[in-house]
Amino acid sequence: MDRLSSVLSAFRPKATSVSSCFFLEPRGSLSLSVDSSYWLYVISGELILKTKDNNRTALNTGDGIWLASGLDLEVQLSKTESANKNVDNKLLICEFDFGTKALNPLLDVEWQWVKVEREDEAAQQLSPLNSLLLTEVMQPRCGSQIVVERLAEAYLVQLLRLFMQTKKIQFGLFAGLSDSKLARAIVAIHECPHEAWQVASLAEKAGMSRSAFSGLFKTTMGMTPMAYLTSWRMRLAAQRIKQGDENIAILCHELGYQSEAAFRRAFKKVMGIAPGMINRQVQAIS
Repeated sequence: MDRLSSVLSAFRPKATSVSSCFFLEPRGSLSLSVDSSYWLYVISGELILKTKDNNRTALNTGDGIWLASGLDLEVQLSKTESANKNVDNKLLICEFDFGTKALNPLLDVEWQWVKVEREDEAAQQLSPLNSLLLTEVMQPRCGSQIVVERLAEAYLVQLLRLFMQTKKIQFGLFAGLSDSKLARAIVAIHECPHEAWQVASLAEKAGMSRSAFSGLFKTTMGMTPMAYLTSWRMRLAAQRIKQGDENIAILCHELGYQSEAAFRRAFKKVMGIAPGMINRQVQAIS
C-alpha cells in the first residue's frame, strides 16, 4: 500500500458540500464548521481572509487554501476589488467529512491553513481536474451533484498527494510521509498495527540507524516512534468502536495487545476516556 492510501484507507474523506459564494460588500463573514475540513478556491476576484486571532492571507484568482478544520473567517475585498464593481468576487467552497478531528492523524496540525498559489507546482498539476470541477459547479447538468462530489474527493486526494510530493508541510504526519525513509516505517505501522514493532525494527524498515531514525522521527512527527504506534492503534480502535465494532477482545488481538487490561490502559492514556465512552465523548477530545 502506498503512503497516502495507508492513511486514507482508514480515514476516507467524503465530500459533503460543494458550492460557490459571491462576496459583494467590502467586509463579510464565512463560518466554517470545526468538524469539517475545507478547500477554498478563488474562482474570480481578490479576497482577504482573516481569523479571529488576526492571522490573514490574501487570495487572488486561482489561489486556494486547505483548512484541516473549519474556522470563523472575516472576508474582506481588496481595495482594488472594492472599487471595481465589474468584477465578481467568487469563492468555491468544498466541505469534507474527513473523520473526527480527534481521530484522524492527518488533522494533527499546528498550521491553520495551507495556501496554494496559482503559480505553485501543485496548482499547475491540479489544473485539469480543477477545470472539470469548476465546469460541473458553474454549469450543472443531469447528475452534476454526484459528479461534483466525486470530483471534489479526487481533487482532495490529489491535493494531499501534492502536499507530500512538494513537501508543503514541514511538521506532523504529512511531513513524515513526505520523507521517503520515515514513510517506509510509518506505512509499516499503518499496514500492520498488530506487529510487535520496536524502534530497532522500524529503523530497519526505514533503512536507518536506530539513533538517527529516532531523532528524525521525533523532530518530524513531534513524538517518538513507539508513541505514534500506540496513538495509531488507539485511533483505529476508536474508529472501529464508532462504527459499531465494540468487541474489545477482538480489537485487542487485531491491534497487538495481549490483554484487555493493557489495551484499556493504552486507550485511556491516548484518548482520555474509556473505550465504552468513545461514541458519546469523541468530540470533546478534539
